Amino acid sequence: MQSELDEIQLEITKRIYILFLEKFNGNKLAFAKAANCDEKTIRRLFDNKQGMTINLLFKLAFALKIKPSILLENLNLNDQD
Repeated sequence: MQSELDEIQLEITKRIYILFLEKFNGNKLAFAKAANCDEKTIRRLFDNKQGMTINLLFKLAFALKIKPSILLENLNLNDQD
């Protein structure tokens, strides 16, 4: 299950990165300011050196002007009993 969670986090980060490039033209400082977080957090997230909390997910979605649920669409955990 942990590997699935890791894959989901990578996919969410990838989705955020694509939108970040479109809306902030790669400017991590501007994105961090819009998300009210530290630029180092953005760098570490995009370098896959930091996980993402729900709080950070909401801040990034706010900065991207989208609903957090859009970033989570079509993500599933396999039910393994």
